[in-house]
Amino acid sequence: MSTPTNFNPPTNPTPYGSNNEGNNSKRMLTMAGVAIAVLLVALIGLLISKYRTGQQLESATLELTEQRAAYTELDTQYKDAVAQLEQQKGINAELDNKINEQLKELADQKAQVEQLIRDNKDYRNGMASLQRQKKEFLAEIDKLKQEIGILTEANTQLTSENQTLNTSLTETQARLDQESSAKAALISEKTQIETERNALGKKVDIASAIKVSNVQVSTVKVTSGGKEKSRSKAKNVDKLKICFHTEANEVTPAGEETFYLRIIDPTGAPLAIESLGSGVATDKRNESDVRYTTTATTNYNNQETDVCGYWQPGQNFVKGKYNVEIYNKGYLVGKGAFKLN
Repeated sequence: MSTPTNFNPPTNPTPYGSNNEGNNSKRMLTMAGVAIAVLLVALIGLLISKYRTGQQLESATLELTEQRAAYTELDTQYKDAVAQLEQQKGINAELDNKINEQLKELADQKAQVEQLIRDNKDYRNGMASLQRQKKEFLAEIDKLKQEIGILTEANTQLTSENQTLNTSLTETQARLDQESSAKAALISEKTQIETERNALGKKVDIASAIKVSNVQVSTVKVTSGGKEKSRSKAKNVDKLKICFHTEANEVTPAGEETFYLRIIDPTGAPLAIESLGSGVATDKRNESDVRYTTTATTNYNNQETDVCGYWQPGQNFVKGKYNVEIYNKGYLVGKGAFKLN
């Protein structure tokens, strides 16, 4: 039953039960309104959260897509750079080592750019830097290849020159070997000639030595008046006179000839006093030195002649047998002996 619009409630207080029911109804309506409001707020919050989550998911999806695209682009550029650098290998070890160093630097650069992509930072400059680095490396390799080309050309020229020099050296060595063989043959021939000449010279030298015979030794005593008297006792003899007969020799040139007289006492020692003309002569046959006592000279004219030499030491002789050797031109040409009592 509806209430008329012009109905005015009575001013008198309603009974206790009617007033309480009205209040309950109002509270329920209020609580229902509040609940509805809460539900509306929660619903609105949920819608807003879902919207934001959708936006974040969309943003994350977009970011992931961009990262994947960035990784793909970076990997493509890196592989392209590696391929171009790898193609430059094989010229020589030095260039290969340089390319390996460049590849390591590119790998380091790629790792840096990947870190920028993961951190969602500006990676474009890094990728541009990688491209610039690749171009710089390729330009550096081209320069090295040009230098290697120049060096290779120079090396080729040096190799050619070296081959020419080796050929020339081989030819020169061959000539030297021939000359050495010829020289060795000449030396051998010269040695043989010298040996023959020395042998011939020795024969001539021996042939030119004037042989002597009839070696006689006179033992005398010189008186105060200067006269010589023959004596045989050692204590009475103070001078020896050695005379011999030379043979004719056509080989020896005419002129003054010297004979070296060697007097050997009974003990086997040669008599020698340097102040009286003694000295040392060469025994060519035995290739040794011999001490001689005195000398005898003569003007030899290639004919037989008699020659004498003298020895007066100013001291007494000893008893015994004495031997006499006569040398001419270094060869023993005669012998003699005498005895003092």
